[in-house]
Amino acid sequence: MQIETYEKGREEYQRRYGKLKDYISSLKIKDTSEITKFDSSDFDLTKLQARLADQAEKEKFEENIIGSTDIVQQVNHDFNVLVYGIGSKIELLEKAMKELMESNPQSYFFVLKGFKPLVNMKMFLQKMGEVLKIDSHVRNSEQIIKCIENTPHSIIIIAHSIDGRHLLNEQAQKLLGQLSNCPNVRMACSFDNYRYAMICKIQRAFFSCVHTNRPYVQEILQIFEDQVGKQKQEEGLWYVLSSMTQKQKNIVYYFAGKVLESRDGLNFQDLYDVLSDEMIVSSKIQLKDNLKELMDHKIIIEKGGKYTMQYSNTILQELSQKFDEVIKQ
Repeated sequence: MQIETYEKGREEYQRRYGKLKDYISSLKIKDTSEITKFDSSDFDLTKLQARLADQAEKEKFEENIIGSTDIVQQVNHDFNVLVYGIGSKIELLEKAMKELMESNPQSYFFVLKGFKPLVNMKMFLQKMGEVLKIDSHVRNSEQIIKCIENTPHSIIIIAHSIDGRHLLNEQAQKLLGQLSNCPNVRMACSFDNYRYAMICKIQRAFFSCVHTNRPYVQEILQIFEDQVGKQKQEEGLWYVLSSMTQKQKNIVYYFAGKVLESRDGLNFQDLYDVLSDEMIVSSKIQLKDNLKELMDHKIIIEKGGKYTMQYSNTILQELSQKFDEVIKQ
């Protein structure tokens, strides 16, 4: 009964007012071009990662161009540029160096890699002195800087990671400051420690923030390779020493202590004097014969007319302690 009443009522309503409109059909979009078509492949994770990587690479490339151009401009205006920011700045400084070499073809370029564990300012300055043909008798770092200042050459230094472990000491920073103050020297440097600016002594400094967002691959690999190389070098040293005579060992043990005192080393006469005083050798001929053997194995090297050793302080200390043990026996 209720169904019949409902049907009659609906028919009466339609007779009086007409059929009900289909509101759903009336809302259909006439222009289908307005509808954005989505391809399911656009949501593939691999493609999305590739797109993000391409975009990041593009942004990094554009940012590096801006950063390197800014570095070149400031260096060409006689400023010493210090670049800081997130990410490795090796590629950035290398790009800047290429541009600087094009705009400064007559300049001497030197690269200081502060992230290398065995780097130090003294060795770097001595290397500069050799290239610039400064008198080899000048071995003091501050004297070398004065000689560099008096040379007629224009010098540009690219220094990576000047906040490296072996460059953070007061003496190294003092030498960097003196070097940067030379009127014929310009520098483009990088650092990562935000506190470095508080101890920086570089003159005419222009600080530039560039976020490269690049991984520290080269820096980490260099540290790892140097550590492995150091370990192999140490193992090779002890292996070679095991096959040498006691006199040759004593020369190495005693001389290691002298090298610890001064990395400059000793000339032949001074070396003979100290060894003869300790009664390790009795004649110059004997010293020459033993030195030849040690130099063949590169345990002792000759550099600038002086004999020295290129091992780390840790190894030199171990060798020096061996001499103390021999004396006690």
